[in-house]
This record gives sequence, C-alpha cells and structure tokens, in this order.
Amino acid sequence: MSNAQRPEPQRLSKRLAAQLPCSRSDAENYIAGGWVRVDGVVVEEPMERVRDEQAVVLDPKAKMEPLESVTLIWHKPHNRVLPNETFLPDALAAKWFTNTNRFKGDRSGVRPLKAHRHKLLPVAALSTAMSGLMVFTQNPSVARKITDASAQIEHEWLVEVAEDPALEDDARRDAVLKSLSKALFFDGWTVPTARASWQSELRLRLAIKGNLPGQVEHLCERAGLKITAVRRLRLGRIGLAGLPVGEWRYLMPYERF
Repeated sequence: MSNAQRPEPQRLSKRLAAQLPCSRSDAENYIAGGWVRVDGVVVEEPMERVRDEQAVVLDPKAKMEPLESVTLIWHKPHNRVLPNETFLPDALAAKWFTNTNRFKGDRSGVRPLKAHRHKLLPVAALSTAMSGLMVFTQNPSVARKITDASAQIEHEWLVEVAEDPALEDDARRDAVLKSLSKALFFDGWTVPTARASWQSELRLRLAIKGNLPGQVEHLCERAGLKITAVRRLRLGRIGLAGLPVGEWRYLMPYERF
C-alpha cells in the first residue's frame, strides 16, 4: 500500500473504544489509568495517535474506576527552586517525581501514573534555601486543611546556626530558648509561641503552629542567631520518617494532617 493509500493514524481512545467495544469516555479512563499498551508499551495519553498495524492491548487486570486525586510527600533538597506558580508545571513534576526516586519504603500500593503529576498544588511551600518535608496535592480539600487551619497545624523544624563564642555560655543558650518561646507579632499576625530545644551545640529544634513565610528566620534573628540551614521535619502528624533527600512517596490512606 502506498503512503497515499495508507489510513491516517487515529486517536488511541477511538481505536480502543471500537476494539473493545466501549464508550469513548470509558476508553479514555482505561488509558489514563495506565491499563493500555501499544506495541507492548504503556501509553497514558488518550490523544496518542496509533496506526492500524500497531497492537493495542487492554490489561486483563484493568479496572473501570475514576482516577482519584493523590497527595505526594517529598523531601525537598536544599537550594531547590520552586516556581512561583499555582500548580507545579507538569514537566517539572515529571522530573522530580520519577519511578526511580520514589521512596523504596512507600507502602501505599498506588500505581504511579502520569496523571498523578498533573495539577499538583505545592502546599505550605518551603523557600529556596530551606529543605525537608513538602506536600503536593491534587486534592483542594487537603490544601485547604493545611492552609486554612494553619494556626492549628504544627510545623517542626531543625535549625542549624553559625558558630558563636557566646553560645558556649549556658546562660546565653537559655536566653535563646526564652526568646524563641516568646509571643511574636510578625507580618501583621500574632504568631503562636514556639517550643524550642537545643539538639546539639549548634542545632535547634523548633515546633511552631502555622507557617508564615520568614517566620522561622525572624524568630532566630530576634534571638540573635545566624541561621546556616533550616529543614522541616514534620507537618502535623506527617514526618520525613527516613525519607531520603530528593525522594518522594504517596500519602498513606490512614495518614492525616
């Protein structure tokens, strides 16, 4: 058959709907759910074009169920820049949340899909210099729970400070803790007091309800400290719990913020 006579490639969803048969919307759900292979390769885009001679196969284990929104937990590396956008761009999500850097200890049982990297909302975002626990979600109710109730959700931070001969004095170290625990009026808000403790000579652990940008830095500056690094360990009841830097996992069904 000449190229002029060869049929034009058609959309995968149309091909699958005719092949099963099923409705076009059901075909799109199967494809987006990662249940369809073209020539042995999983294809998750219903708009993908396929030729007549290509083999289109539906996984025998395929389930007709709507895609559920997901929430991802990520250990943000130091100095990783987050774009100033409402949603994390799909291209960046595909780069950060790969199968390779998915936490080996992820026990969620969720099959990773391309759709899970679409329209991810960064919640309680960390600044570029900060590292640690970050949350990305497709679920607006999860985002609202963290942001609207931020005064009730506790953030736990590990703060590294610069060497200072004055910190060798116990009285000075006690004064730092007292300063950090004082009530704070910051950026137009009355901020709940922080619970602070020394973890080592130059390392502090802070637990603060709420997450106003610059709040941790301001507290430490008020206490006369120079910060060298800040890492978030916990958000509500969700912690890093051994999650390596740069790796991610799905939020477990039983986990709550």
